[in-house]
Amino acid sequence: MANDEVYSCLQEMNFPMSIEGFIMANSLVDQSLNNLQKSGLRLTKQRKAMLEVLAKAENPLSAEETHSKLESATCDLVTVYRSLEQFERIGVVQLGVRENGTKVYCLSHGHGHHHHLTCRACGRTERVDLCIGEELEDVGRSYGFTDLSHVMEVFGTCPECQGGS
Repeated sequence: MANDEVYSCLQEMNFPMSIEGFIMANSLVDQSLNNLQKSGLRLTKQRKAMLEVLAKAENPLSAEETHSKLESATCDLVTVYRSLEQFERIGVVQLGVRENGTKVYCLSHGHGHHHHLTCRACGRTERVDLCIGEELEDVGRSYGFTDLSHVMEVFGTCPECQGGS
């Protein structure tokens, strides 16, 4: 089936993603599956399903949100938690934290480390390709710390929500 035919079918089904988004999501899943295999993790249907959910997500998702978007009986919530931790350890997903402390995950898009700007009111999330983590980790090393990592997110109110207040 040609891309135009796929796009037409997606539009008829009111699919929430453009053909470009659909192709990119599949590419990210394939890339992630390759990374799993290279890291020695088994390629299971449960892991593939989780990666597909994350690839289609517009915002980073918690383990519970990821689990809720899986077809029922795909796997239990404990498996989602364990898999996301494994994915993060090998760099397939990137960890973020919501203002309330909830861990959230997004697929690593192959463009390096990034952070998110999240609206407190509506939850809209924007990717921010800026990081001062290296400088912060240098400070940590100056205090004698090793094996450093960081999670940094920025929270505020988006322009749309400001207009409604």
